[in-house]
Amino acid sequence: MLIAGATTPTGRLVASLAVRTFGGDNVTLVVSQDKQSDYWPDDMPDDVVEQRMFATAQELIKATLVDPRDAGDAMKAATNVIFAAEWGATQNELAEALLARAEGEKLRRVVMLSRVGVNRRDKVPFEKQNEPPKQMQKNALGLTLPTGGPTGQPGSLDGFALAEATLAKAAANGGWTAHIVRSGELRGNGPLLLADLSARLVDNLYDVKYQDLYWKLGDQGQGYTKRLNLAATLLRAATRAEAPPADVAALSVVCENNDPFGLLGEKTLTDPTDVERRKGYDMAKGRAPPPIADELIDQGLASV
Repeated sequence: MLIAGATTPTGRLVASLAVRTFGGDNVTLVVSQDKQSDYWPDDMPDDVVEQRMFATAQELIKATLVDPRDAGDAMKAATNVIFAAEWGATQNELAEALLARAEGEKLRRVVMLSRVGVNRRDKVPFEKQNEPPKQMQKNALGLTLPTGGPTGQPGSLDGFALAEATLAKAAANGGWTAHIVRSGELRGNGPLLLADLSARLVDNLYDVKYQDLYWKLGDQGQGYTKRLNLAATLLRAATRAEAPPADVAALSVVCENNDPFGLLGEKTLTDPTDVERRKGYDMAKGRAPPPIADELIDQGLASV
């Protein structure tokens, strides 16, 4: 099992769940050389590590870390590959770098994270979501915000469109199958809590209140997707015996726009998890709902 984009919150969750399911010896993570030394936190008690990352510290450190520039042997040895980068341009860079080395006979399946709206980039609200990123600048209060000029990177949906095309081209020339899992806008904590308190509170709410997934085929619908359930879906899609659909969308919260101009906001179409199921959970104190069960993922994939 090889996981690219493993430094994103979703990628870290995929890595943790893969280690828990298959053992650290069977997991390889694509992590740039400069980020490898602190990829696993060394200042966290073992019981907290297991609470936050769903696997023991002893198993997590068995996972192999490889720089994307040195991942050729890892790609040749992999049977399953997951691309879990949360930004489209990064996903495409990883796909271009790694799929060109997918020459081994062992590779059976590649699953890639993408976003709903990737084929509707000129429509509300995806047009706004696809705006190119701005340079980060520090203001007078010492806060670093995206208030500078353009970085030159494509918008995230443009990047995911390129990544999907890169995957499709590579799969056409390989002996393995390619699958897309499209998410909504991402919410929910990764294994490590966000430093930004307000963002953490919003993500705590999503982790506890939205524990279900709603499935659509292809690039349909809009809304938000909880990272933990998305990570479980990516892992299950990559490893279940029956091949998943070629492309599917997984949403925790399904929304619709109230007007074609996007001025009136959005309407939520799905209810939060009922109160009884939410009892006892508090992400701020490390008590999180478990990831969605494989059986429910299988039912969702079979329903589309």
